[in-house]
Amino acid sequence: MNTATTWTLTHPSGARLDVAATGATALSWHVPGADGALVDLLDGYRDAEELAAEDGYRCAVLAPWSNRLRDARWRYEGDILDVAPGVDEEREDASLHGLVTDQSFQPAGGDITPGETAHELTLATTIAARPAYPFELELRVHYALAEGPDGQQSLSIEIIALNTGDRHAPVGLGWHPYVRLPGHATIDELHLEVPAASVVTVDDKLIPLADPLESTGGKLSLTPVAGAEIDLAFAGLHADDEGMVKTTLSSPRTGDRLSLWQRAEETDIVHLFTGDFLERDRRASAAIEPCTFGADALNRELDAMLIAPGHSRRLRAEWVFERGH
Repeated sequence: MNTATTWTLTHPSGARLDVAATGATALSWHVPGADGALVDLLDGYRDAEELAAEDGYRCAVLAPWSNRLRDARWRYEGDILDVAPGVDEEREDASLHGLVTDQSFQPAGGDITPGETAHELTLATTIAARPAYPFELELRVHYALAEGPDGQQSLSIEIIALNTGDRHAPVGLGWHPYVRLPGHATIDELHLEVPAASVVTVDDKLIPLADPLESTGGKLSLTPVAGAEIDLAFAGLHADDEGMVKTTLSSPRTGDRLSLWQRAEETDIVHLFTGDFLERDRRASAAIEPCTFGADALNRELDAMLIAPGHSRRLRAEWVFERGH
């Protein structure tokens, strides 16, 4: 891939993760497949042109908010703040996913030469105060590769936003990975299960309704995904005894499973997008996005988003790939 600056994490198992400095964006995650050959479980950007275009926000880090804002505006201490000044049409789309998707990150804690590195990497950037977001943050993104006792491959991410300013700042975090399973050209044959009690209903601009929660009956189960066109958030996530929430994409044909684990104490939202409107390879993958807050949170949940000076907000998530037997 031809991008200005990238790092490749490597693991003794053969797994590899490519990460771009732009947005701290994961580009690919190769793991050993059934025959030992590497397979890519991420449907990331393929070149620098795609990375710059940001089509679909493939595998993007989202901060200090995720998803859309109504009319691309929000109110703070009586002021109306416009995050898309000069934009007349598609304002909600212009407000998508925060401020760092095109921002350059650098290694934290010392210089690391671009190229191959160990199985862990931490990248950092700052969010400077601006009219639309008059707060200062330090943002760190930590990626790590690991292998389980039975050969499971895992990719974890930790996103930490530290309020470095002198007043309370609203902060929401998210991650936007597109995932797929080997041997499947589309997601249609796959099964998807989310342990969510509610779906967040939205208007025609994908902004949550005034009373948005609608029961799922305890979980979302798509068996198979074919026929479902989804770009919605799910809430009321059911955690296990250790406080972890598991969303699973699986293949009934190969037995392969890819599970997203997220911590209920840090996030109660997972956003699903079946890739129906991507410019390239529609429905070849699904975006399964852990988020600390949902769409339009700056207008709907501002008080809950605030963190004090010197305090931080964290989002941790892990993908675990298990080969079928």
